[in-house]
Amino acid sequence: MRSRFDGLRDQVWELPKGKQKLALMEEAIRVADEHLTREDAYEARMSYSNMAVESSYPERLLISFSWCLAEFDRKPGEHSAHMIMWHYKWVLARVWQLPQIGKSEIERIFADFHDRCLKYGYSLRPYYQQLVHYNLARGELDEAQRYYKEWKAAKRDHFSDCSACEQDSYGRYYFDLNQNKRGMRMLKPILEGKVRCRSVPQTTYVNMMEPLLKLGQFAQAKETAKKAMRSLDGAGYLTEFGSILEYYTIADMSKAVKLFEQTIADGLACRMPWMRFHYFVSVRLFLLQWQSGNRRKKLASPDSVTLEWVEQEVDRLAEAFDRRNGSSYCRTLSANKERQMLKLKAAYAAWKG
Repeated sequence: MRSRFDGLRDQVWELPKGKQKLALMEEAIRVADEHLTREDAYEARMSYSNMAVESSYPERLLISFSWCLAEFDRKPGEHSAHMIMWHYKWVLARVWQLPQIGKSEIERIFADFHDRCLKYGYSLRPYYQQLVHYNLARGELDEAQRYYKEWKAAKRDHFSDCSACEQDSYGRYYFDLNQNKRGMRMLKPILEGKVRCRSVPQTTYVNMMEPLLKLGQFAQAKETAKKAMRSLDGAGYLTEFGSILEYYTIADMSKAVKLFEQTIADGLACRMPWMRFHYFVSVRLFLLQWQSGNRRKKLASPDSVTLEWVEQEVDRLAEAFDRRNGSSYCRTLSANKERQMLKLKAAYAAWKG
């Protein structure tokens, strides 16, 4: 069975990111569990976690990571603390994106990550950074601002996100607070080419579009949208494609139609509730504008994807998150974005003349 295991892993590296790659790795895990050592099973699951994130199936990370963390604790010192903690950072960024995971369990996971950072000598910078993202996603702005100060004050070390990712996050933080000018200032090092990485400035372009519209910088928003479309690819950017869909719903309906038809299959297939929620909030805004124009052309999408169905899906997901979070933030998000879109659409039309 060793040759079967090694053969499966060799095949995996030859495949592109996606379900087939994950399926082969799942078979390798099964072989390791039944016929090989726990070390093999551990390494296979760590590889699987990497692939799950890269292949845009982050929900699968949580299962493989839980097994690896338990195994890591079972034999202290046998496995790399740095690698398991790096994977833990991925989990911390995603665990709250599943509404079926309760608030108390999320708090327990954050506390465990905090304690492990101290135990292994890592800065608490990633801990505070993820608390900012989590609280922004719940609409808890006061808490987010408190943790932002802690994040900025904590020292940087090799466990921190890269400078480009952090700079991008600073901009998003201020955009979420509707402090758009300050957010744009935070992005200046990225836009000047001083910092970049594998995902920045691609995601930066997306984050900028709505703030630029709010600031009345329509020409820059138009150029930024072009850059965003050229730089993004794959289902892992589903939320970002939703944001671009919102922009083109305001600025160019023909491009919005094309983007909707290109991404709807990925949206329907998405099993990560937070990504799915935001994408379908964007789709709802698009369909509202599409139907308001009394257009006769049929969209190239499944017949089941009607405005009524999308609104039900958005409401279902919003209710699940709000019930878990004990708030009404997600349920009001879609309505707030609809009002904002109508305002921006009128301003953009006036600019075009």
